[in-house]
Amino acid sequence: MSDWRGDGTEFTVAGGLNSISYVLEEITVAGHTVGMLSERMGQLIDTLESEGNWLSRAAVGALPYPYGPLAAVRNAVWIAGRGKEEIANFAHKARRAGENYADVEASNAALIARINRLSALHKGLNTWLLGPLAPLQFIFDAAALSRQPGMGLRDLTEKMLNDGGAYGAGLLGPGAGVLYLLSQLRRQNLGASGVQPAFMLRKAFDGTGLARPGQVAVRAVPVREWDPTDPYYPPGHASYADGVPWKVEASIEGLLAGTSDAYKYPPGSIGVVRIERPDGSNAWIVHLPGTEDWSTIDSKNPFDMEGNLEGLTAAQREAFQQQEVVVQELIKEALRASGALPGDDVLLTGHSGGGIHAAAAAADPAFLAEVNVKMIIIAGSPAKNAAVDEGTSVLDLQNEHDIVTATDFGPPAAAPNWVTATSHRPPSGNGSDLGKVIQEAHAIDNYLKDAATLDQSQDPAVEESREILRTIMGAGGAGAAVAGTKWVYQGRDVNSQPETKAQPKSKPNPTIDRAKKAGMGGSFNTGTRQQPLIPSVGTSIFPSSPSARKQR
Repeated sequence: MSDWRGDGTEFTVAGGLNSISYVLEEITVAGHTVGMLSERMGQLIDTLESEGNWLSRAAVGALPYPYGPLAAVRNAVWIAGRGKEEIANFAHKARRAGENYADVEASNAALIARINRLSALHKGLNTWLLGPLAPLQFIFDAAALSRQPGMGLRDLTEKMLNDGGAYGAGLLGPGAGVLYLLSQLRRQNLGASGVQPAFMLRKAFDGTGLARPGQVAVRAVPVREWDPTDPYYPPGHASYADGVPWKVEASIEGLLAGTSDAYKYPPGSIGVVRIERPDGSNAWIVHLPGTEDWSTIDSKNPFDMEGNLEGLTAAQREAFQQQEVVVQELIKEALRASGALPGDDVLLTGHSGGGIHAAAAAADPAFLAEVNVKMIIIAGSPAKNAAVDEGTSVLDLQNEHDIVTATDFGPPAAAPNWVTATSHRPPSGNGSDLGKVIQEAHAIDNYLKDAATLDQSQDPAVEESREILRTIMGAGGAGAAVAGTKWVYQGRDVNSQPETKAQPKSKPNPTIDRAKKAGMGGSFNTGTRQQPLIPSVGTSIFPSSPSARKQR
């Protein structure tokens, strides 16, 4: 972990080149290399033994007898054998170093979390013992927690989420405290604690029918609906079917700007950019917006509450009625429609809920089998519980007061492939308006400012992330504008099992009745054209004019 200051904003950077895990990974790789050396030494020992046996047989009856050379060969074989054992032992220890450290780190984290919960339970019981004065002690405890040095709203929220249950059980008295302790006996996997509330909430939505299984319907969005500077083209014009020439700046800010633009598209839309690299290959960038519809749990927009829960519980999808993550299907269909091939490099960007989906996709083996995700850049997203594949690089932008990033119950692990840059951006004004501080901390515009500052950072982990994104894009230098082609696709969450409504009793039809009596099967064409549930890409399923929407 390291600190870096730029343009008045201080950053704490964890993971990547700053992490102990990265160093241990390098040692592990060195261990494999040394292990190969040990194997080659075994071949050398076999050769020396063969030469010694040959010399021993050839020297039978020779005068003078070559005692010295034979002893030298035997000594060389013995020294090489000892060296092989020591090298093999060192290689084994080096390979185990990373695993041992990870085990110890996980045990320590679990122990610290358990101690914190027991401390919170103890404080709650002490407050309960005060009887009528308990509310005053509760206010005092809350004030003391908020005044802890170096703790922003994000860390404060994480601590409340992790320890609040224990404190609340203590407030209810010894009986509730004992029940809480018993519930902790079976609690083994602390790393998934942030997933459990999303899992239970989604189960509740399933059971009550508030969320119903669905699938995605996709259409290509004409340029006039997402680029106000584009001239009007008649419907069906090839200008959007073939994509629009576009340029992307090869920087953190340039990549995150695409996600900011996604908020201006028609609801439920994502941006896809094809980058033509100098070697003739293509790379792809997919820009995801955050949550756009908070009014309905299961709306037509994939970026709603149901979509967030799908992303947070993507690894447990088999436990729910909905077996597909609709946003992931939207990404795959958009890439396919744009001409992406399975082996092409893909970079995903997302803010807030869009970051949840980017991380969930990069952690899903089924998705990765079809889409080669090389990197994700996310901002303001509670995504640390997604077990992102080790082959995918992650650059995670957070803010110390962004409580949205606290809903995953803790900071991301400082892994070699996951770099977290937390900005300690001072709030505007005097910071006394708590609502404004929270809003500013999560705003995409402020994360864009953080990204611009990080583009100038000399922190090794951030520099490595910038180098990775430039390599993916085939950019010659820092901040270079790379030519590409852009499409925008709009997704709609279509329920697979639509609600049934009571139909009015139809009047008898003599023709149909006679046919039924005659035993005729099939259906009758009454002149009503049946529409497919999921139209093909390019078929509009929305009104011609996009509705206005606000960034969430």
